[in-house]
Amino acid sequence: MLIGLLLLILYTYFRKYSLRQILHMCGQGIFTTRGILRLFIMLGILTALWRASGTIPLLVNYSLHLIHPEAFLLIAFLLNGAMSLLTGTALGTAATIGVICASAGHALGISPCWTGGAILAGAYFGNRLSPISSMALLTANLTQTDIYKNVHRMLRTTWLPLLLSCGIYLTVGFSGIFQSDSGNFSAADWQSLFARECSLSLWSVLPAVLMLALSIFKVRSSRVLLLSACAAIPVAFFAEGHSWSSLLKMLVFGYTSSVPELSKMMNGGGLVSMKNVFCIVLIAGCFGGIFKGTGMLSPLQGFIFKISQKSNSFFAKLLTSIFVACITCNQTLTIILTHQLSENIPSQDPALDLYDSAVIVIALVPWSVATAMILSLAGTPSSSVLCACFLYLLPLSHLVHFGWRAQGHSKL
Repeated sequence: MLIGLLLLILYTYFRKYSLRQILHMCGQGIFTTRGILRLFIMLGILTALWRASGTIPLLVNYSLHLIHPEAFLLIAFLLNGAMSLLTGTALGTAATIGVICASAGHALGISPCWTGGAILAGAYFGNRLSPISSMALLTANLTQTDIYKNVHRMLRTTWLPLLLSCGIYLTVGFSGIFQSDSGNFSAADWQSLFARECSLSLWSVLPAVLMLALSIFKVRSSRVLLLSACAAIPVAFFAEGHSWSSLLKMLVFGYTSSVPELSKMMNGGGLVSMKNVFCIVLIAGCFGGIFKGTGMLSPLQGFIFKISQKSNSFFAKLLTSIFVACITCNQTLTIILTHQLSENIPSQDPALDLYDSAVIVIALVPWSVATAMILSLAGTPSSSVLCACFLYLLPLSHLVHFGWRAQGHSKL
């Protein structure tokens, strides 16, 4: 991304923009990302405190007694989907139930790639469909449509990929070929390891319960994260016996387990864990600022219109969103630019076209801001995007549902 940004700056400079103008455009782009950068800081702090307060070990410990390994991928997908539908945020979902599912998946010996795919797909399921999702509301605002009517129409293209995704995750789980040696540990073995690491006090569930309750009442995401982190501090101090100095160190460098067998599952969090996605956001902000300031994407509108004439409006918007997502690495910019580049294309349902393309395609770009953030929180590899079945099946279902024809044109 950094090499691409340098090439873009050189290209912009040779188009007669001064270096001062280019830096100003980059600064404007970075300024628009200030909200997500604050969230990154709070998420890094929160994930460290959830480990220190014993929240993650406690929830994983109980999950292992309730979740059957063969059904884990299906349950992880549905749990993340339900949480994101309830809260409307993919990042908030990944930071809570996503982290718990990732830890439980490791304990059960499930492939991190498939676990990450189920978490990613579930997180974006609600991010697209929830009436309180900022991205869903943004799309409704751009297309001047009603969000609740949009949700009703989205169900037409949602039910089939949802059922197919559930079937795939269940089939993969029962195949047994994606489990590692970690699955040789029983629930009792993991409980004894957790008992060596923390007290497994019921007080440890407080930060998670508080976050869920505040999300239900639609409290702003930043406040939810802050209040949950504040609730975890006294639990970590009094119930788990951490000192103030050790807590401060964890906030910066993350949590480190004292039990070697738990290191892969428990180590992490803190501000340092956010450094990669923090840099991705800064670079993506520069990209967006230059594109907006120069308007260099405008000539693409004619080319996109020709594609729509040879296929249909949705296929043209899908290709556009893929192109834009790979360059901007930002969900908001992908939605806005896709809409701008294809607004002259006749469509039966322009809002649904955007919901089934630009809103979810960004999740399939491993270097995009939100995707990198979710996979980083879950501790899963970038290859997890290959296992996010719902995100592939949704646009395919849309194409099949509406047929391969030029919508709004007489020519097939």
